[in-house]
Amino acid sequence: MKKKFIILFIFLPVIAFSQDRISLIGNVFDGISFFPVAEANIYNFNTKKYNFTNKEGNFEIISKVGDTIIVSKPAYKQILIVVTQEMFDKKQDIALFYKAIVLKEVRVYALPATYSEFKKEFVSVNFSDITKLMESTSLREEDRMRKLSNNNLLDLIPGKVGQAIGHPISFLYDTFSRKAKMERLYQEMVENEKEAERLPQKYNRDLVTSITGLEGEDLLDFMTFCKFSYYDLVRWTPEFIVTQINKKFGDYEYYKALEDN
Repeated sequence: MKKKFIILFIFLPVIAFSQDRISLIGNVFDGISFFPVAEANIYNFNTKKYNFTNKEGNFEIISKVGDTIIVSKPAYKQILIVVTQEMFDKKQDIALFYKAIVLKEVRVYALPATYSEFKKEFVSVNFSDITKLMESTSLREEDRMRKLSNNNLLDLIPGKVGQAIGHPISFLYDTFSRKAKMERLYQEMVENEKEAERLPQKYNRDLVTSITGLEGEDLLDFMTFCKFSYYDLVRWTPEFIVTQINKKFGDYEYYKALEDN
Protein backbone atom coordinates (compact mmCIF):
# COMPACT_ATOMS: atom_id res chain seq x y z
CA MET A 1 0.00 0.00 0.00
CA LYS A 2 2.85 2.32 0.85
CA LYS A 3 4.59 1.58 -2.48
CA LYS A 4 1.43 2.46 -4.46
CA PHE A 5 1.14 5.75 -2.58
CA ILE A 6 4.73 6.71 -3.47
CA ILE A 7 4.20 5.94 -7.17
CA LEU A 8 1.04 8.01 -7.21
CA PHE A 9 2.87 10.89 -5.51
CA ILE A 10 5.67 10.80 -8.12
CA PHE A 11 3.22 11.13 -11.02
CA LEU A 12 1.13 13.89 -9.48
CA PRO A 13 3.42 16.77 -10.65
CA VAL A 14 3.33 15.43 -14.21
CA ILE A 15 -0.46 15.27 -14.19
CA ALA A 16 -0.70 18.76 -12.73
CA PHE A 17 1.68 20.15 -15.34
CA SER A 18 -0.26 18.58 -18.19
CA GLN A 19 -3.42 20.22 -16.90
CA ASP A 20 -1.56 23.51 -16.43
CA ARG A 21 -0.27 24.06 -19.97
CA ILE A 22 -1.83 22.50 -23.06
CA SER A 23 -1.95 23.22 -26.79
CA LEU A 24 -4.03 26.14 -28.02
CA ILE A 25 -5.05 25.49 -31.64
CA GLY A 26 -6.22 28.17 -34.06
CA ASN A 27 -6.46 29.51 -37.60
CA VAL A 28 -5.39 32.99 -38.74
CA PHE A 29 -7.02 34.52 -41.81
CA ASP A 30 -7.26 37.85 -43.61
CA GLY A 31 -10.27 39.80 -42.36
CA ILE A 32 -11.18 41.04 -45.84
CA SER A 33 -10.49 38.14 -48.21
CA PHE A 34 -10.91 35.41 -45.53
CA PHE A 35 -7.87 33.68 -47.03
CA PRO A 36 -5.33 32.04 -44.68
CA VAL A 37 -2.43 34.17 -43.43
CA ALA A 38 0.75 32.12 -43.57
CA GLU A 39 3.86 32.81 -41.44
CA ALA A 40 2.01 34.95 -38.89
CA ASN A 41 3.88 35.03 -35.59
CA ILE A 42 2.10 33.43 -32.61
CA TYR A 43 3.87 34.57 -29.43
CA ASN A 44 3.09 33.57 -25.85
CA PHE A 45 4.02 36.63 -23.82
CA ASN A 46 4.10 34.67 -20.57
CA THR A 47 6.32 31.74 -21.63
CA LYS A 48 8.30 33.72 -24.26
CA LYS A 49 7.70 30.83 -26.68
CA TYR A 50 6.50 31.39 -30.23
CA ASN A 51 5.36 29.59 -33.35
CA PHE A 52 4.27 30.46 -36.90
CA THR A 53 1.15 29.69 -38.90
CA ASN A 54 1.51 27.24 -41.79
CA LYS A 55 0.33 27.88 -45.35
CA GLU A 56 -3.25 27.05 -44.30
CA GLY A 57 -3.03 29.65 -41.51
CA ASN A 58 -3.14 26.99 -38.78
CA PHE A 59 -1.07 27.15 -35.58
CA GLU A 60 -0.57 25.37 -32.29
CA ILE A 61 1.09 26.80 -29.18
CA ILE A 62 1.45 25.62 -25.59
CA SER A 63 -0.42 27.89 -23.17
CA LYS A 64 -2.57 28.00 -20.05
CA VAL A 65 -5.53 29.99 -18.81
CA GLY A 66 -4.52 33.62 -18.31
CA ASP A 67 -1.63 33.62 -20.82
CA THR A 68 -1.47 36.49 -23.33
CA ILE A 69 -1.05 35.41 -26.94
CA ILE A 70 0.13 38.01 -29.48
CA VAL A 71 -0.69 37.32 -33.14
CA SER A 72 1.21 39.53 -35.58
CA LYS A 73 2.49 39.89 -39.11
CA PRO A 74 3.94 42.93 -40.94
CA ALA A 75 1.27 45.18 -42.53
CA TYR A 76 -1.41 43.79 -40.20
CA LYS A 77 -2.65 45.05 -36.84
CA GLN A 78 -1.48 42.74 -34.10
CA ILE A 79 -4.04 40.89 -32.00
CA LEU A 80 -3.76 40.30 -28.24
CA ILE A 81 -5.67 37.34 -26.83
CA VAL A 82 -6.04 36.41 -23.15
CA VAL A 83 -6.48 32.64 -22.97
CA THR A 84 -9.63 31.32 -21.32
CA GLN A 85 -10.59 27.73 -20.48
CA GLU A 86 -13.24 27.71 -23.23
CA MET A 87 -10.58 28.36 -25.90
CA PHE A 88 -9.15 24.87 -25.43
CA ASP A 89 -12.46 23.26 -26.39
CA LYS A 90 -12.39 24.31 -30.06
CA LYS A 91 -10.18 25.75 -32.78
CA GLN A 92 -9.84 29.54 -32.55
CA ASP A 93 -10.52 31.67 -35.64
CA ILE A 94 -8.46 34.87 -35.65
CA ALA A 95 -8.98 37.61 -38.26
CA LEU A 96 -6.17 40.05 -39.07
CA PHE A 97 -6.86 43.44 -40.64
CA TYR A 98 -4.43 45.77 -42.34
CA LYS A 99 -3.08 48.49 -40.09
CA ALA A 100 -3.26 52.16 -41.10
CA ILE A 101 -0.10 53.05 -42.99
CA VAL A 102 1.10 56.58 -42.34
CA LEU A 103 2.22 57.98 -45.67
CA LYS A 104 5.22 60.24 -45.96
CA GLU A 105 4.47 63.89 -46.54
CA VAL A 106 3.20 64.35 -50.06
CA ARG A 107 3.33 67.62 -51.93
CA VAL A 108 0.09 68.27 -53.80
CA TYR A 109 0.39 69.85 -57.24
CA ALA A 110 -2.41 71.92 -58.71
CA LEU A 111 -2.95 70.08 -61.98
CA PRO A 112 -5.27 70.96 -64.85
CA ALA A 113 -8.44 68.89 -64.97
CA THR A 114 -7.49 66.93 -68.10
CA TYR A 115 -4.35 65.49 -69.63
CA SER A 116 -4.74 67.68 -72.73
CA GLU A 117 -4.76 70.84 -70.63
CA PHE A 118 -1.74 69.62 -68.70
CA LYS A 119 0.15 68.99 -71.94
CA LYS A 120 -0.64 72.47 -73.24
CA GLU A 121 0.62 74.10 -70.05
CA PHE A 122 3.74 71.92 -69.96
CA VAL A 123 4.87 72.70 -73.49
CA SER A 124 4.52 76.42 -72.74
CA VAL A 125 6.96 76.25 -69.81
CA ASN A 126 9.99 78.50 -70.34
CA PHE A 127 13.49 77.11 -70.17
CA SER A 128 14.15 79.45 -67.24
CA ASP A 129 11.35 77.73 -65.29
CA ILE A 130 13.06 74.38 -65.73
CA THR A 131 16.29 75.97 -64.50
CA LYS A 132 14.50 77.06 -61.33
CA LEU A 133 13.43 73.47 -60.80
CA MET A 134 17.08 72.52 -60.60
CA GLU A 135 17.94 75.16 -57.99
CA SER A 136 16.77 72.92 -55.13
CA THR A 137 19.18 70.13 -56.08
CA SER A 138 22.62 69.65 -54.55
CA LEU A 139 24.42 69.25 -57.89
CA ARG A 140 27.65 71.04 -58.64
CA GLU A 141 27.41 73.88 -61.15
CA GLU A 142 29.08 71.91 -63.95
CA ASP A 143 26.76 68.93 -63.36
CA ARG A 144 23.72 71.18 -63.36
CA MET A 145 24.70 72.78 -66.68
CA ARG A 146 25.39 69.36 -68.18
CA LYS A 147 21.90 68.22 -67.26
CA LEU A 148 20.30 71.35 -68.65
CA SER A 149 21.97 70.68 -71.98
CA ASN A 150 20.75 67.08 -72.02
CA ASN A 151 17.94 66.36 -74.48
CA ASN A 152 16.29 63.84 -72.14
CA LEU A 153 13.87 65.81 -69.95
CA LEU A 154 13.56 62.87 -67.58
CA ASP A 155 17.11 63.61 -66.42
CA LEU A 156 15.75 66.81 -64.88
CA ILE A 157 13.68 64.78 -62.42
CA PRO A 158 15.56 63.78 -59.23
CA GLY A 159 15.82 60.01 -58.91
CA LYS A 160 14.97 59.39 -62.58
CA VAL A 161 18.32 60.13 -64.22
CA GLY A 162 18.73 58.38 -67.53
CA GLN A 163 15.42 56.54 -67.37
CA ALA A 164 13.78 57.29 -70.69
CA ILE A 165 10.47 55.51 -70.07
CA GLY A 166 7.62 56.78 -72.16
CA HIS A 167 6.98 60.36 -73.13
CA PRO A 168 8.21 62.96 -70.58
CA ILE A 169 4.88 64.79 -70.49
CA SER A 170 2.95 61.58 -69.83
CA PHE A 171 5.43 60.57 -67.17
CA LEU A 172 5.19 63.89 -65.32
CA TYR A 173 1.39 63.90 -65.48
CA ASP A 174 1.14 60.35 -64.12
CA THR A 175 3.67 61.03 -61.37
CA PHE A 176 2.14 64.26 -60.07
CA SER A 177 -1.46 63.09 -60.36
CA ARG A 178 -0.55 59.90 -58.46
CA LYS A 179 0.92 61.99 -55.63
CA ALA A 180 -2.27 64.03 -55.46
CA LYS A 181 -4.38 60.87 -55.33
CA MET A 182 -2.22 59.48 -52.51
CA GLU A 183 -2.69 62.66 -50.52
CA ARG A 184 -6.46 62.58 -50.98
CA LEU A 185 -6.58 58.89 -50.05
CA TYR A 186 -4.56 59.51 -46.91
CA GLN A 187 -6.81 62.37 -45.83
CA GLU A 188 -9.90 60.21 -46.34
CA MET A 189 -8.40 57.37 -44.30
CA VAL A 190 -7.56 59.78 -41.46
CA GLU A 191 -11.12 61.11 -41.49
CA ASN A 192 -12.46 57.53 -41.42
CA GLU A 193 -10.09 56.32 -38.70
CA LYS A 194 -12.93 55.42 -36.34
CA GLU A 195 -14.67 53.48 -39.08
CA ALA A 196 -11.46 51.55 -39.72
CA GLU A 197 -11.42 50.51 -36.06
CA ARG A 198 -15.03 49.34 -36.36
CA LEU A 199 -14.41 47.27 -39.47
CA PRO A 200 -14.07 43.88 -37.68
CA GLN A 201 -17.56 44.41 -36.25
CA LYS A 202 -19.04 45.76 -39.50
CA TYR A 203 -17.64 43.01 -41.71
CA ASN A 204 -16.55 39.51 -40.74
CA ARG A 205 -16.74 35.88 -41.78
CA ASP A 206 -19.72 35.10 -39.55
CA LEU A 207 -21.70 37.91 -41.19
CA VAL A 208 -21.00 36.66 -44.73
CA THR A 209 -21.78 33.08 -43.73
CA SER A 210 -25.08 34.11 -42.11
CA ILE A 211 -26.14 35.86 -45.35
CA THR A 212 -24.90 33.30 -47.87
CA GLY A 213 -24.81 30.06 -45.91
CA LEU A 214 -21.36 29.39 -47.35
CA GLU A 215 -18.47 27.90 -45.38
CA GLY A 216 -14.97 26.54 -45.97
CA GLU A 217 -13.76 26.43 -49.57
CA ASP A 218 -17.12 27.66 -50.91
CA LEU A 219 -16.83 30.76 -48.74
CA LEU A 220 -13.29 31.46 -49.99
CA ASP A 221 -14.45 30.98 -53.57
CA PHE A 222 -17.21 33.53 -53.01
CA MET A 223 -14.81 36.03 -51.45
CA THR A 224 -12.51 35.71 -54.46
CA PHE A 225 -15.52 36.58 -56.60
CA CYS A 226 -16.46 39.58 -54.40
CA LYS A 227 -13.07 41.31 -54.25
CA PHE A 228 -14.22 43.85 -51.67
CA SER A 229 -11.51 46.40 -50.94
CA TYR A 230 -10.41 47.57 -47.50
CA TYR A 231 -10.92 51.17 -48.62
CA ASP A 232 -14.55 50.59 -49.65
CA LEU A 233 -15.47 48.56 -46.57
CA VAL A 234 -14.15 51.29 -44.27
CA ARG A 235 -16.33 53.91 -45.97
CA TRP A 236 -19.47 51.77 -46.33
CA THR A 237 -22.13 51.68 -43.62
CA PRO A 238 -23.03 48.29 -42.05
CA GLU A 239 -26.36 48.36 -43.88
CA PHE A 240 -24.71 49.04 -47.25
CA ILE A 241 -22.19 46.24 -46.63
CA VAL A 242 -25.08 43.79 -46.15
CA THR A 243 -26.68 45.08 -49.36
CA GLN A 244 -23.44 44.59 -51.31
CA ILE A 245 -22.95 41.05 -49.96
CA ASN A 246 -26.49 40.14 -51.04
CA LYS A 247 -25.95 41.69 -54.47
CA LYS A 248 -22.65 39.90 -54.99
CA PHE A 249 -24.14 36.62 -53.79
CA GLY A 250 -26.94 36.92 -56.37
CA ASP A 251 -24.36 37.45 -59.12
CA TYR A 252 -22.25 34.60 -57.74
CA GLU A 253 -25.12 32.10 -57.84
CA TYR A 254 -25.97 33.18 -61.40
CA TYR A 255 -22.41 32.62 -62.66
CA LYS A 256 -22.16 29.32 -60.79
CA ALA A 257 -25.35 28.16 -62.47
CA LEU A 258 -23.89 29.07 -65.87
CA GLU A 259 -20.77 27.06 -65.11
CA ASP A 260 -22.79 24.02 -64.12
CA ASN A 261 -24.80 24.05 -67.39
